[in-house]
Amino acid sequence: MFHKGTRLQPIVEGTTTTRAMFTTGKCHIGWFLIGVGWILIWLSAGCTHTPEADGRTEALPDTDAHIFIGDTIEMNYDPNVIMKRAESFFEKESYAEAIVEYQHFLDLHRAHMLAPYAQYKLALSHFNMIKTIDRDISPVEKAQEEFEKLLTAFPNNQYEAKARVKIRECQKLLAQHHLFVGQFYYRKGSYFAAAKRFQTVVEKFPHLKVSAEAKWHLAQAYHKLGTPEWARDWLVALLREHPTHPLRAKAVTFLAKLEQEHPILVAQRTPPFPSSPTPPSSNGHHPSFSTTLVALAGSSNGNHSQLFASYSNGHRTVNGSPAALPVATAVSSPVACPLGEWCESLLTHHVPLQEANHLSPPVTTCRAGQWCQ
Repeated sequence: MFHKGTRLQPIVEGTTTTRAMFTTGKCHIGWFLIGVGWILIWLSAGCTHTPEADGRTEALPDTDAHIFIGDTIEMNYDPNVIMKRAESFFEKESYAEAIVEYQHFLDLHRAHMLAPYAQYKLALSHFNMIKTIDRDISPVEKAQEEFEKLLTAFPNNQYEAKARVKIRECQKLLAQHHLFVGQFYYRKGSYFAAAKRFQTVVEKFPHLKVSAEAKWHLAQAYHKLGTPEWARDWLVALLREHPTHPLRAKAVTFLAKLEQEHPILVAQRTPPFPSSPTPPSSNGHHPSFSTTLVALAGSSNGNHSQLFASYSNGHRTVNGSPAALPVATAVSSPVACPLGEWCESLLTHHVPLQEANHLSPPVTTCRAGQWCQ
């Protein structure tokens, strides 16, 4: 029999050898893991980058991105930095942000040599925000205001000619907007609201061609409101002030229709021509309606001259002799109320037709307790 000690000896020796080998292998594995760790740290450090401070620096051509980062005195007050930032937004078509920066520049550096340029670009930013005339019209009004401010605050600047062109474009857009809204009201049957819009076009933009169209619509609106004398006045103003306008033929025909429907009103008094009265004659008085009507009839190439009769001193004449006026002229004091106001019995008043003042609002016959329209 073998002794227990002799049989276990090889096992003990083998175990010692195995432990030595395992210990040596473990040491090599540890150094290997340490090396791999350092490599990973080095790689991760090389791949990291500083995140962008603000998305506004994306796609900014030819600019320094650092002007958008931080909150330094230079960023907030330096004129060159502010102008760079404003120009960057303008090039991106971010006009709302550009407006803020240009205005910031002007608030801090109004005496700077770039102040006229900043004012021009500020106005241009508002102008570029304009969409269509049937939408919000405030950008057009603001653009016109800023362009006009450029002319007054910085006279004789190099952008003056461009600013005047833009101002005229703004005026055209505003006039078209009021005309568009007036036509909308007219189609809806709100004739008084429509007339107010057309009146705005004539009063604010008398030099534009669209004012002729506004006068035509005013005549139609007042005819619908039951005030043919005001319809007549606007038709005559259209014919007198826009002799070559395409609406001339329609105006002459409409004027003849009013004469047939209301001969007394047509013959009664000189029209006020509220938009822009014609120059007075040599005796200091405006031409009478009879002179105007005969001139208009004679300048229609004979097509409508037979529709008009001459008038003298407010009376109709036939072959040079005054014609008898209808019996209706005996009613010289009709009950009338101002157009567009509530007509009550205590407020109704007698307004002789021959004493009507062209500066007062138009009047029409109404019943007490009704809205006069």
